[in-house]
Amino acid sequence: MLRVLHTIEDVREQTREWRAAGSSIGCVMTMGALHEGHLSLVDAAQRECDKVVLTLFVNPIQFGPSEDFARYPRTEEADFRALRDRECDAVFAPATETIFPSGERRIDQVRTKVVVRGLTDVLCGLQRPGHFDGVTTEVLKMLHIVDCDRTYWGEKDYQQYAVIRAMVEDQGLPVEVVPCPTVRDVDGLALSSRNTYLDEGQRAIAPRLYAELRRGARRIAEHGIDVIGETTKHIAETLLARGFDLVEYVEVYTGSLGPAVAGTPVEELRVFGAVRLGGARLIDNVAVAYEVGR
Repeated sequence: MLRVLHTIEDVREQTREWRAAGSSIGCVMTMGALHEGHLSLVDAAQRECDKVVLTLFVNPIQFGPSEDFARYPRTEEADFRALRDRECDAVFAPATETIFPSGERRIDQVRTKVVVRGLTDVLCGLQRPGHFDGVTTEVLKMLHIVDCDRTYWGEKDYQQYAVIRAMVEDQGLPVEVVPCPTVRDVDGLALSSRNTYLDEGQRAIAPRLYAELRRGARRIAEHGIDVIGETTKHIAETLLARGFDLVEYVEVYTGSLGPAVAGTPVEELRVFGAVRLGGARLIDNVAVAYEVGR
């Protein structure tokens, strides 16, 4: 039976009880508006852990002043139904004041901030200043509250996964950060809560992001890192020609978000892209290793 928890004390009491019984704990952190991508993380946690907690919290400090915090989809009752169907053990759905009792609503208001340098200076970190500081500050707090053994993250937000993995390693936390494959619709579009911002015509265009990233990954797999520059340029031009409003970036990095330099095996590379389409910001990435192995 799903336990719905709203206070830090209730979560800690529950996890202490599970620990006393010898149970391992997995945690999936979300901002709600759950879809099959989120629920696949619950499935992964259930396979590897005795108990599973999902956090449902729209984190204000990871949004910039002109971003979509106010209109971010909130579907709490539907989320609870989905978690009951999935037989999740507990959901932690705190009020904003529970996590930020001093009234912090922006990252520049936070007294104690967690910053992962280097990994947040590229890709979405450049496009959304302060975003990852807001993510890591809140995630570290959640990890202390939930006290889990493993936490599960989707590879669609690969940079987020890499940043959290680095933070956990740097802080010496006894938590395994587990990456899980991107879940896609039948036409290839990566599932995202923000896909609801797309109208019918935009939804038809959106899968082209994944298609072009895959095409670029195949070319790099076949020809090596010398073609990265011309390949990313071609992808960006093609995306604009196919109807996207703005290409924020198309870039290639290693799986640890290092640069692709001479001697880097193509199997270590990923092609990343971020675009604007109508009111939606879409991100995706493709592992060149996947294309090498095809």
